[in-house]
Amino acid sequence: MPERPPRVAGVRFRNAGKIFYFHAAGLRLEPGEYVVVETVRGPEIARVVIAPDQVVVDELPRDELKPILRLATEADIRRADELHRRAQELLPEARRLGGETGFPARIDAASFTLDGKRLTFSFTSEERLDYREFVRRASQQFNARVEMHQMGARDRARLAGGYGICGRELCCASWLETFPSISIRMAKDQELPLNPQKISGLCGRLLCCLSYEDEGYREMRKSLPKVGQRCSTPTGEGKVVAINILKRQVTLLVDGQRIEVGDRDLGTVVRWDPSSKSAPPPPSIAREEAIALGLIEPDAEDLAETPAEELETAFEPGPGRGRLPGGGPRRIVPARPAKAEPAAPPPAQAPPAASRPRRPRGSAESAQQPGAARPAQPAAGPQPPAGRLFRRAGSGQQQPPPPGEPPAHAEGTSAGASRRRRRRRGRGGGQQPAPGED
Repeated sequence: MPERPPRVAGVRFRNAGKIFYFHAAGLRLEPGEYVVVETVRGPEIARVVIAPDQVVVDELPRDELKPILRLATEADIRRADELHRRAQELLPEARRLGGETGFPARIDAASFTLDGKRLTFSFTSEERLDYREFVRRASQQFNARVEMHQMGARDRARLAGGYGICGRELCCASWLETFPSISIRMAKDQELPLNPQKISGLCGRLLCCLSYEDEGYREMRKSLPKVGQRCSTPTGEGKVVAINILKRQVTLLVDGQRIEVGDRDLGTVVRWDPSSKSAPPPPSIAREEAIALGLIEPDAEDLAETPAEELETAFEPGPGRGRLPGGGPRRIVPARPAKAEPAAPPPAQAPPAASRPRRPRGSAESAQQPGAARPAQPAAGPQPPAGRLFRRAGSGQQQPPPPGEPPAHAEGTSAGASRRRRRRRGRGGGQQPAPGED
C-alpha cells in the first residue's frame, strides 16, 4: 500500500516573500491564518498562503520538513508587533555603531525572533565585507545574539517598497516571489529606448517587467521579416528597413521609396525567404490567388470585396414588383387587369406634333384632312388646359359642340357651372382657375 503524503502548508514571513513549506502536524489551516513555526533562527510568526490540501507535491523540498508549532494567539501577535517596534528603534544606534567600527555598508533593516533572543541586521553590499567587530560590539550593547544578512539592490527595493514608473506598487513588494533574469537584449527586442532612466527601476537595475512580454515579442517576430531582409513586391524587390511588431507593419525600401505594408499583405503580396536574409525571395502573388491556392484563409475584408454580381447570381429575379427586406429575391406580385377602354376611331394621318397644337383625342377635328379648314372656336367660355381631356362623371369621352353652336356648359344654370368648376379644380390637382377663365 503506497505511503500517504504528509499534509504540508505553505507560509510566508513577509509580504511578497518566498514561500516556505512546513508540516501541518494535524492542524486544520486556512489561507490567511497566522501560525508559529520553528526556523533555524528560532520561533517566528508566519502567514499561511497555501492550505495543506492545495500544495503540489512536486514543489516540496526533499529534506525533512519542520512542523508548525501552533496557531498564533493574540498574545503572540502583540509580542511580534512590540519586537518589531523595538528593532526599528535600534536602527539609528546600529548605524552609528557601524560608523565607529568602520563598517562601510548601510544597515537597512533589523528584526527580532519571537523569543527576542536573536537580532538580525540586513545591509546592502555588492562585495563581501568584514563585520566581525561590529557583531561583537552590537551583541554586548543590545544584549542579544546578532546576525548579519547581506542583500542586493533588488532586495533592498523590495524591503523599502515604493511605486514604479507605471504608477503602481512595485512588483517585488506586492506579488513577485523571485527575481527573473533580465538582459538588455529584452529591451532591444521590444524596441524600447535604451535610456537608463526609462528602463531602470528604483533599485537601479533593469525593470523586471521587461521579462513579462519578452516571450510574446519573440513569437510575433517569428512571423515577420528581419531588418535588412530581401522581399518581393508587385513593383520589384525591396529591403526591410523598419518593423513595428505591435502593429505588425513592415517598412520597405523599393527603388528609393519607403512603402509601409500591413499584416494583411505579408506573406502574399510581400514575400521573403525566412531561412536567409540575403537569399532571393519567392515571387509575389496576389491575395486572391493565395486564397484560391489555399495558402491563407479569407477574412471579413475579402468577403466584403466580393463583386455584387457574384453575390446576386444565387437569386434569379422573376416577374413582379417589390423586393423582400434584406436584399432577397423578388416576390411575385400579380399585375392588375387592364380596364376596358371604349374603342376609338382610327386617327387619320396628322402633321408632326411640332407643327400642330395638341387636340383631345376622339374629337371631330382629328378626323379632318390636314389641308381642310378648321372651324373657329367660340371666344366665350372657359377653355380646358392643353393636353388634358376632361370627362363628365359617368360618361365616356367629351363630345365637342357642333360648329357654330355655343358650348353646352354655357347654357347651364349657375348651380351646374359651380359643380363643373369644382370638378375641374379636383382633376387639375387643386389649382385655382386663372382670372377671366371662369
